[in-house]
Amino acid sequence: MPLTNSSRAKLGRASIALSVSGILIGVIVVIVVLCLTVCTNYSYDGSCYKYMTYVGKSGSCDGGVRSPGGRCYSNYCSDHPYRGSWQSCYKYKTYVGSSGLCTNGERSSAGYCYSTSCRYHSHDGSCYTYKTYVRSSGTCSGTRSDGYCYYASCPSSLTYLGTCYEYRTYVGSSGSCNHGVKSSDGYCYSTSCPNHSYDRFCYE
Repeated sequence: MPLTNSSRAKLGRASIALSVSGILIGVIVVIVVLCLTVCTNYSYDGSCYKYMTYVGKSGSCDGGVRSPGGRCYSNYCSDHPYRGSWQSCYKYKTYVGSSGLCTNGERSSAGYCYSTSCRYHSHDGSCYTYKTYVRSSGTCSGTRSDGYCYYASCPSSLTYLGTCYEYRTYVGSSGSCNHGVKSSDGYCYSTSCPNHSYDRFCYE
């Protein structure tokens, strides 16, 4: 039975519709494949990673892959993720404020120092510059734990022989320093003040 002009037109439109549908499906498939294969974070050695952290040649890169340039690529962060210069995973997160030291780390706008290594004293996921024994009753303006006080920074006037103290009082060469450590220039450094304190000085 010969096709009428109307039937031919319908078949033509159906063929065009199928062709357009096929093209659209092909485009969608290409887009999906590209989305699955394009790395939106950090690509290294043919793989895609979520975190890229500079750890140097000797820093820890647990669960990740270290590049010859000292970068650690990983997809999992069990410690402290932070997006600064790039999305990184740091081992230590310490509050240092806007002026505290952040050596070999990255300071956030909130005053935290993110670092991959700790040169001095690590405690509870943070890295501190000073660790002073203050007992349970001593003053601690830092972080207290098990009789110790951890400080991220310490004023130079309260630092003596690598230890940070809460009080510094001039007692002279003959004055007593029963509750602290006396320096050769007559100052008494202490972590507690049994009597009267004012502006980080301790008085009898």
